[in-house]
Amino acid sequence: MTTPGANNLPYLVGQFGTPIWGVSGSPLPFTGNYFWVDETNGSDGNTGGPSDPFATLTQALSRCISNNNDVIFLSGTVHVGATLAWNKSKTHLIGLSMGAYSTALISVSSVAATTGSFTPLVNVTGAGCIFQNIGTLSGIAQAAAQVSWAEAGGSNTYIGCNFNQVGNATAAAHAGNRALTIASTNNTFLNCVIGGDGIVRATGTNYTVEMLAGAGSSIFRGCTFSMWSSVAASAQINAATVTCTGYMMFDDCTFINDMGNAGAVASTLPLLISATAGAVFVVAPSTVFLGIAGKVATTGQLVYISSAPPATLGNVASSTT
Repeated sequence: MTTPGANNLPYLVGQFGTPIWGVSGSPLPFTGNYFWVDETNGSDGNTGGPSDPFATLTQALSRCISNNNDVIFLSGTVHVGATLAWNKSKTHLIGLSMGAYSTALISVSSVAATTGSFTPLVNVTGAGCIFQNIGTLSGIAQAAAQVSWAEAGGSNTYIGCNFNQVGNATAAAHAGNRALTIASTNNTFLNCVIGGDGIVRATGTNYTVEMLAGAGSSIFRGCTFSMWSSVAASAQINAATVTCTGYMMFDDCTFINDMGNAGAVASTLPLLISATAGAVFVVAPSTVFLGIAGKVATTGQLVYISSAPPATLGNVASSTT
């Protein structure tokens, strides 16, 4: 059965009248407007409906109302030439494909470009948003700081997303290269892939994730942090210079430095935690470190959810306090 929904567009109605998006069959508990984006087949002069999509996320976002639980569906790859400012709260973005290696991608215009870098690729300042099945590709051939995704809004949820920071070797070698920065609290990351091992991070020491001022209580569950580094000091998590709050939970995660790639060297500093980090960094026993030769560099607090870490975590500093 079909019923007119937001924008007077039809949607399938499931049990209890819940709107259902027909591609995945997943219920959509969104009460606001729905918009579709398809760069290849759309136009910003369209209505933004499923058969009449916009071409850009900027246009779709301009039609959304903050705190209205509006949702944007992204199909294929959309290219951006400047930071995408996701500045509306409770405004959601869903890729129309499944899994962390989603084909719904936000990308720089060309990773081969030698000028025109900008950072971050996406800057989230809205709160209470859901991002699902969204990939990013950042990093052009310019020696400049380039961040793929900046989380600064707080209380946001990421499901099956892929934040790829290594679009080009020049960017991958720069000390300012990041997949994700966090400057907010109460975020949840579920089954995400963060980092990227398609291009070697050489010469410059950089980090997959960096905690910035304002970072606090957040959960990473079932996430993969990946890198291919020829620099031993390149770390996965950097919280060495800020005071975080609350806790940082890493549950059932995998930290990989891909030693199978040419030139890779074992990472000696997978997690950098300051004595003034403030937050307790909790690494669950189900979390695994691969391609890691050294220990966590910390004078702060790092604990496990058990009396002792399993053997696979034996190369990581631990405490039971």
